[in-house]
Amino acid sequence: MENGNIIFTNEDVGAVEVCGAVLPICLRTFNHQPGSFLGGLFPRGADQEYSAFRIGMVQFGTSEFRLTPHIDNLEVANSFAVTNCFCSQFSRGVYAIFGFYDKKSVNTITSFCGTLHVSFITPSFPLDGNQQFIIQMRPDIRGPLLSLIEYYKWDKFAYLYDSDRGLTTLQVVLDTAAEKKWQVTAINVGNLKDERKDEAYRSLFQDLENKKERRVILDCEQDKVKDIMEQVITIGRHVKGYHYIIANLGFVDGDLSKIQYGGANVSGFQIVDFDDPLVSKFDQRWEALEEKEYPGADSKIRYTSALTYDAVQVMTEAFRYLHKQRIDFTRRANTGDCLANPAVPWAQGVEIERALKQVTVPPQDVNMTPNQCCMFPNNVLPIYNMQFKGLNF
Repeated sequence: MENGNIIFTNEDVGAVEVCGAVLPICLRTFNHQPGSFLGGLFPRGADQEYSAFRIGMVQFGTSEFRLTPHIDNLEVANSFAVTNCFCSQFSRGVYAIFGFYDKKSVNTITSFCGTLHVSFITPSFPLDGNQQFIIQMRPDIRGPLLSLIEYYKWDKFAYLYDSDRGLTTLQVVLDTAAEKKWQVTAINVGNLKDERKDEAYRSLFQDLENKKERRVILDCEQDKVKDIMEQVITIGRHVKGYHYIIANLGFVDGDLSKIQYGGANVSGFQIVDFDDPLVSKFDQRWEALEEKEYPGADSKIRYTSALTYDAVQVMTEAFRYLHKQRIDFTRRANTGDCLANPAVPWAQGVEIERALKQVTVPPQDVNMTPNQCCMFPNNVLPIYNMQFKGLNF
């Protein structure tokens, strides 16, 4: 099976000067080299992703060309905050914006991008349909997940999902279930209160046990998977006879050793291949970084951070290409109010979107081209299966 891993270059990570003690910040460029202004919207708590972004800026910038980012730190679930930050970025004259969204802010971002012709590059969950100016780094997991369910011949299972990640994967599973006559118990675990979530998880799995539901899909990010699995272990639902599928792209991002020793079967998807020599070399340098300067560097790089790092390379290559082609993509004419009526779309926005989609980042065995669907349109995601004897591929 081909590896769909994120590819890291093996050049040395350099230093960067940060202006400002807290976010929002800017990264200074030196010697007045040619560059492009880039916006960045990072959610609070995304320290590791931001560290990966900073490293990518240094790694892929050159003396001839580099990006100059303007970064805002915000609550992505707050549509008002997203609107304020997006408009602030737009008024600065940024050429594109990198960032994250959730289900509460995604409509705001897609609306602004489509109206103003500003590309938004994101590692967030893929969207349904043809969303212009949204460049998605994360591959769509829906096809591989359905294939895995069919491979295991599951026709009755529980599906735990986090509504904050969107409902597109759930909808495809339910549509397929109706067609194939699967019995699916769908449960939203995204709206549980933090102070009661542990009790709620234990109660939920006790109810599933009463119904003899021992096949469970966890459509959640790794932090929520960790919380759920801790309670699964507490009530002894991690033993032989139970099977969990983790429906994100960071199977090895969490510690599953206790599940392994308990005997439960756990399957999932892993996009970053840490056995790849280039990735391994980057990982060694990542581990050598100072946590004080690069928050999050004290733990293994998550797949969302890897996608962030990879996105910097895509953006740098796209704007470097436009610069070499001497395409004038400055925004002198329409920096200003993003809420202007009528809206004034950026004339060069389509050209920039096209350049971003045409970037090819060459790994060892497959070309990766970002587009509206996925980062790896022609590749197969590696599947990991862990049983009590260890990892099986």
